[in-house]
Amino acid sequence: MGDNHINIQVNWRDMPQKIDVIDRKIAFLLCKNCRISNTAIAKALKLKREVVSYRIKKMRDLNFLTGFVARINSRRLGMITHLVYLKLKTPAKEKEIVAELTKCPEITNLKNVRGKFDVLAEITTKNIEEFDTFLRLILDKYGSVIHEYCLLNKIEERPMDLDLLLDDNLKELERLKHFKENKGSSYQKEFGMQVRNNSFLKLDELDKQILSIIKSNARINLKEIINQTGSNFPTVHSRIKRLVSDGIVTNFTAFISLAQLGYQMYPVLFNLRSIDEHKFNTFLEMHPNILWSHKMVGNWNYQVNIFAKNNDHFQEVLDQLREEFSDNIVSFDTMMVFNSFNVVQKVE
Repeated sequence: MGDNHINIQVNWRDMPQKIDVIDRKIAFLLCKNCRISNTAIAKALKLKREVVSYRIKKMRDLNFLTGFVARINSRRLGMITHLVYLKLKTPAKEKEIVAELTKCPEITNLKNVRGKFDVLAEITTKNIEEFDTFLRLILDKYGSVIHEYCLLNKIEERPMDLDLLLDDNLKELERLKHFKENKGSSYQKEFGMQVRNNSFLKLDELDKQILSIIKSNARINLKEIINQTGSNFPTVHSRIKRLVSDGIVTNFTAFISLAQLGYQMYPVLFNLRSIDEHKFNTFLEMHPNILWSHKMVGNWNYQVNIFAKNNDHFQEVLDQLREEFSDNIVSFDTMMVFNSFNVVQKVE
């Protein structure tokens, strides 16, 4: 069913690779919907299908394309997600803690950072009691080296298009942003009808099997899913259509190593008040260097992930945010990501 752990993009040691403008266009389309066919990509970029296939393989070999995933709304599956930020007394135990946490199925994302905190862990559990039990295990084992920790309950996440891949060609960027493959198994029509809802939706065993396959292998062809589930084409096709239209699968996307293009990830925690959420989210979506945001409950209510070439570039983007929402920002804190170890999405 594919590897459930996907190493993703941020590693400051990655060296720049020879990724040209055609590679970037292909990567941009795959990030929008990684189930779009090579034929459709070739048509959009006026290339031969074999060229597209070769370039995708090349980017995989270079670890620029590091995986294809189906993003799953865990709240629709009846689960809750917390972001836990750890500040250690000393970095001596950091590798040991990270190695231990990567083995835990409750950890659905893990990063080591610098700034106010040292470790950022996303923990997904079935209920608050399960979360409390797991958190206590961590604190009991490593409490002697944890200086402080912060808990935030994640209620929404918003991935953005990777506009920075094509920000030197705005006309082409605009064209590709609106490109869609309406045939085949990209499920573009269903995404257009998608329900934005976080209420619990019960799944049967076949639904769970399909999600377990596509969550870490989203470009897999339907025939292989049929072989693995023992089902048939009409059933599998209709099940995926429903998983998408019901908002359980929120998108099919590619993970890419922006570090290979010279970008560093800077998460910023914001405490905002009296915020116009539509205006705020529109600003984030329109900014090429802001690629992800989380809405949360706790001491901070937003985490905004900025990707910048260096500290000066990061400061420039942050200042734009601060200027635009100066009346709403109560406080903020910044971090820099050094490694993002894995993404594991829970189905049950």
